[in-house]
Amino acid sequence: MRPEHFFSTRGMYTASLVMLLAVPASSWAQPTQSRSETSDDLTVRLVDAESNPIAGARIGFEASFGDNSFEAPSWVFVPDPASLERLPTEVISDEQGMATFKGGKTIASKYRVALVARQEELHLAGVTNLSREGNDDVKMVLYPECRITGNLQCGELESKGLELHRNWVGVNFNKQLCIEHYSNTSGFEMYLPPGEYSLFAVGGDGGTLKAERSLVVPVGVAEIELFPIELSLKPSRGLGGRPAPELTDVIAWKGDGPKSLKDLKGKVVLLDFWGYWCQACIAKMPRLIELDNLYRQHGLVILGLHIDTGEKITSLPEYDAFMERLKEKALGGKEVAYPVALIAEKETPFAGNSAKAAMCKIAAAYGVDRYPTMILIDRNGNIVGEFHDTPEDLATLKKLLGLPDGSDESKP
Repeated sequence: MRPEHFFSTRGMYTASLVMLLAVPASSWAQPTQSRSETSDDLTVRLVDAESNPIAGARIGFEASFGDNSFEAPSWVFVPDPASLERLPTEVISDEQGMATFKGGKTIASKYRVALVARQEELHLAGVTNLSREGNDDVKMVLYPECRITGNLQCGELESKGLELHRNWVGVNFNKQLCIEHYSNTSGFEMYLPPGEYSLFAVGGDGGTLKAERSLVVPVGVAEIELFPIELSLKPSRGLGGRPAPELTDVIAWKGDGPKSLKDLKGKVVLLDFWGYWCQACIAKMPRLIELDNLYRQHGLVILGLHIDTGEKITSLPEYDAFMERLKEKALGGKEVAYPVALIAEKETPFAGNSAKAAMCKIAAAYGVDRYPTMILIDRNGNIVGEFHDTPEDLATLKKLLGLPDGSDESKP
């Protein structure tokens, strides 16, 4: 979960964003620090537009309605983005409008975070981005909210008689995420102050491309109902059961790569879209090496598709040098035995409503807009769908390989 903010009113999904001012603590009088406060604590004073202190405001470094488990339908303000607790205790401003984050200055220096606050009874809310180069104690001004309501829709799913579920809506303020809203329904509700924002949305359990919508909230407007945000199904979801698109723009293969995916008919193929610049991709590689060792003899072919960015790895010598370093630092000395294609970055529009373009033509063809993404292809060369290494996906893989679902993974 990322830094966001807001809450529910009258049982509805709600959120609020506000243009906030951050000023040095020296510009306003502070009460004497308690003995428990340290120089690393971040103190925030919340006031309204007339500089009156706001008591009872919930404040955190982020706010989210639910989370990606879709099992917590309420707003949460998180005081520490590194916390292992799903629902940590949030901070609430006192009668003087003061709120203190223990170790807050260190947190702000390590993470890109916002401060998010809302006083629900007064219908005031605010958000401000914190600098990573040091933060003095800050003053936040909360402004009247505007109620924003909207819905997501996906015509491609509707045509198949399917509904959107496990949906996400995010709001950016000054290019930083400040609200997350997770829901199993297509509707959302938020509270924003006057200002300019960007809304982002993904639906269908990550099965759609990320859509973007600009939003301007005028001063003095109490409620805005948005036109529906149209989502486009990812090709990897919409092409299920159809022939897999061919690999294009391959500069070179490390290992014995195929000239065409058609050469691999009769094999189960797992495509891994990754890049040297993606830490999550690198973290997945030991598991891919394990799957390769376990199932290669049963007909699995893993193909790594390395997407370059910034022209840093566009040749086999550059790739070999990178992998030599990676082998010792992240792979425990293990070799990547499956073939890896080197593909140059070549921005290509997705076919559909998307906030950004694909990194290359083959990524556009499969609808890959986040990394790593793995695509499973059956023995007939048809797309099965995205592979997430869940128990359900592993059962699908074993079925495609003709292995019993309960087979022992530890034995190749």
